[in-house]
Amino acid sequence: MKRLFLLVVILITSMAGALAGEIKGDWKFPSDIAVSNGKLYVVDGLNNRIAVYDLYGQHLTDIKIDSPFGITASDGLLYVTSQKGKLYVLDDLGNVEKTLNLEGRPIDVTKINGKLYVTNGKSESLDIYSLDGKLIKRVGGKGSAPGEFVGIFMADHSKKLVFVVDSVNARIQEFDKDGNYVTSFGTFGIEGGDLFRPKGVAFCGEGTVAVSDAITGAVQLFDIYGGFEEVVAKGLYYPTAVTCYKGELFVLEPLKNRVLTFKIQGVK
Repeated sequence: MKRLFLLVVILITSMAGALAGEIKGDWKFPSDIAVSNGKLYVVDGLNNRIAVYDLYGQHLTDIKIDSPFGITASDGLLYVTSQKGKLYVLDDLGNVEKTLNLEGRPIDVTKINGKLYVTNGKSESLDIYSLDGKLIKRVGGKGSAPGEFVGIFMADHSKKLVFVVDSVNARIQEFDKDGNYVTSFGTFGIEGGDLFRPKGVAFCGEGTVAVSDAITGAVQLFDIYGGFEEVVAKGLYYPTAVTCYKGELFVLEPLKNRVLTFKIQGVK
């Protein structure tokens, strides 16, 4: 019996990424995270700041900013949405290089080359902007048809695709760089490979996409076509934002004021 128990434990462990660490902070319902150049950025909007840590959890500094919510890091710069209709472009020291005015209620932002892709909670759309803040295209609207959203939330990208959380429709939608709908994945449910209320999405390289589910407490890996790969973690408490960096997956648990890190095998 003892050997059988050990075998079960080994099998369960082999199915998920290994827990690598935990970073805790004095935050107030943090909303998003990003990792760049060996630093973890935690968006602590209710305290009007972005808290900055090294990857061992040592607090380095705070970047003061008005009502931040979403963040992405690209080419040495930070792009931060504000619930007050702004997008701030900062260097990695927190100096504001540019402020853009956005429409609606911006939630998250991701960037491919010369375009910014912003999830808009007011219009339930993916808004595409130029780097100087010109609205190029609005994709979607409220609904359940392909390309529409209910509860649009976080976004991330690969070299060619933008991945968008469509929370209430329990799916991840994919668009090309011009905002054209490509496909979606997600089957409503609570089993492995299902989605119930997805919140975070991250492209982890090697064709792998990580998705967190706030209700089931699971973080799962899929391929870019939606094929289920594995459960990285389960039983977490309302996991939301996720991001990948050098073979590690970072998962935000806002109600526990912590970021968990997991080693992902096969992802660099």
